[in-house]
Amino acid sequence: MAIDTGVVADDLTGGVLVAGFLEAEGIRCPVVLSSEAVAEAADSPALLVARRLRLAPAAAAVADFEAAAKALADQGARQIYYKYCATFDSTDDGNIGPCSDALMRLRGADRLGFCPAFPGVGITVYQGHMFLRGELLSESPKRLDPVTPMLDPNLVQVLGRQTERRVSLVSHQILRAGEAAAQAHIDALVADGTPYLVFDAIDDADVATCARLTTGWPAMTGADTLSHMGPVLRIKERAPARVLPNATGLAAAISGSCGPATLEQLDRFGVHHPVRRIDLVEAADDPGTAVDEALGWAAGRLSDGPIAVAISDHPEGVARTQAVLGREGAARLGETICGDLAKGLFSLGVRRFVIAGGETSGAVAEALGISRLDVAAPGAIGGGFCYAATPAPMSLMFKAGKMGASDLFLRAFEAMGATDA
Repeated sequence: MAIDTGVVADDLTGGVLVAGFLEAEGIRCPVVLSSEAVAEAADSPALLVARRLRLAPAAAAVADFEAAAKALADQGARQIYYKYCATFDSTDDGNIGPCSDALMRLRGADRLGFCPAFPGVGITVYQGHMFLRGELLSESPKRLDPVTPMLDPNLVQVLGRQTERRVSLVSHQILRAGEAAAQAHIDALVADGTPYLVFDAIDDADVATCARLTTGWPAMTGADTLSHMGPVLRIKERAPARVLPNATGLAAAISGSCGPATLEQLDRFGVHHPVRRIDLVEAADDPGTAVDEALGWAAGRLSDGPIAVAISDHPEGVARTQAVLGREGAARLGETICGDLAKGLFSLGVRRFVIAGGETSGAVAEALGISRLDVAAPGAIGGGFCYAATPAPMSLMFKAGKMGASDLFLRAFEAMGATDA
């Protein structure tokens, strides 16, 4: 069976959300964590490769992206979808523009669309400007992102600084003029030498129109919502809803996200369960000791129920940490500590994990040696629930930093059957 739709996601949390949306439509979409694993999993109509591209240096991100996209193309993928964060997280140095350039080259395409809107969670685009829950992106909490602060809401300008290709807008007004008129507008832009097209989307109707317009394209890019609407129009092979097993074992959360939603979730979890916080500045001189101390703390508490270990911090603390360690240094140290925590918790018998943060999720999955995940359709709690059969049966929830209700950690562990012992 050839893959109809191949997806390359720039982090794991976004990747499992996309796979979950496809699963909800009855479209099997396993998640693999390396290009090498693609061939072994290419027996489903959709396949997603989750990589850690968002914060990598541009050259490294492009090479990694190309390898994943080529592996999908080699398995016959009719369309390759580049999935990045719905809030277009990037800097003027990349990586959305450079990876998109690589996708254009690989597919020999004359056009590429960009539709990052995710109206279901309040992320919309109007006149090329992104809004997060009614606020311009530059006035929202994303302006305080510790690694990719989003200070310009004009996506045409943001993308234009990352590529030498011309960028233009397909506006809400064009989309509402009808698909024939929108297609003619797109064709005219491409004929005029503008291959990169940023789509407005103020609601799901705009996203659906965009999906229909781009269904036959060899490549497309965007956030979570468009990726499951396009394939739905093409893929006829459907399967019953997947019910994932629950692994048995101890339960722990690892949080690396500094998003406001995650901070609130940690506080709510801490009312009922133990939480250990690690200060990155204090840990920087001897990260191994900080991890060992946290694991020693966890060992005496895991048998009583779920625990959490966090490097998450409020904006003031993040600024202090970055002033001492540098933006990249703080991020890399945090990922290393979270990965080492995951290995240590696994050795203590943890088999049910909640992981908060995109980069944290990738670091944890890599540290645990996970090569493939089966993903559940989103339920009442949301998406992100996964099952890994190897290296040992594990139930996991990978959560984006900015998403979820305040009781998400509590409800996730309850769904995994990991309530108080």
